[in-house]
Formats: sequence, C-alpha cells, structure tokens
Amino acid sequence: MKLRTSAIHIIVAAFTLLYCTARSQTYTVGDTVGNFSLEICENGEGTWDYHTDGTGNIVWMNLFTSW
Repeated sequence: MKLRTSAIHIIVAAFTLLYCTARSQTYTVGDTVGNFSLEICENGEGTWDYHTDGTGNIVWMNLFTSW
C-alpha cells in the first residue's frame, strides 16, 4: 500500500509540473510587460506602480501569505 501511495504522489506531482509549465509565461530579452501596480502593505504607504517606480529595472517579486 505504501508503494502505491508513493506512485500516486509521483504521478500527481508530474502532472502538476507539466500543467504549470504549459500554462506559465515565458519572457526573452527585449520583451516588455504592461503596467501593473499593487498596494504597499507592510513597509510603506501608497501604491507601487511599475511605470512610475519600475521602468527600466528588473522587478523581483516575493509573494507571501499569512494563511
């Protein structure tokens, strides 16, 4: 029974990886993104806007939840 459970987990993980890869966005050098913005919730006030604060920069976004 333990082997079967492990096999099911492997199949589900492989399917999830393939699905996420197929649905993900890919970018190459020279690609641009549209404007996006978000509220600054913990370390400041106001709204961060890509066209105002991020144009010409690499934007690394770490998203966390408190679930």
